[in-house]
Amino acid sequence: MSSRVFHILAQKGRTVITVRADDPILDVATALARHNIGGAPVLGPDEQLVGLVSEKMIVHALSQHGADIAALTAKDIMARDMPTATPDDSIYDIACRMTYSRNRHVPVLENGKLAGLVSIGDIVKLRAENAEQEAQELQDYVTGSDHAAVQSPNDTPPMQCGGKES
Repeated sequence: MSSRVFHILAQKGRTVITVRADDPILDVATALARHNIGGAPVLGPDEQLVGLVSEKMIVHALSQHGADIAALTAKDIMARDMPTATPDDSIYDIACRMTYSRNRHVPVLENGKLAGLVSIGDIVKLRAENAEQEAQELQDYVTGSDHAAVQSPNDTPPMQCGGKES
């Protein structure tokens, strides 16, 4: 089974911190810092996705404009041509889009409306969880009582985080 975007959205939720195209950059930076996020979709007056602004874009604008950055708005620095996803897209495809476009955030659209946001961190977390689950399934397969391999009676169960035995 291939992981899909909806798997990430089901785990993290569909709430998305957004900003407005006319929001001052300093307010955008404050919102990113307050919510501990690296990017936010930019919505126009009709609630449609018009772009995405990220920490990287803010740093680039700061290097270009210095103290004059305070006069800029989200629409002045946002990416307008960014990859998007649907809930049914595969995580592999989204990771490829992020890699080739050098974006760390991909807005998820459903019926033309913003339905979520996937970050590279979300993908890494899902992949790590899947790898851990696969490793546990392989270990269970090898040591399971319904298979030819049998655990020695002298073996002690492995410790888990928090000191609990499995």
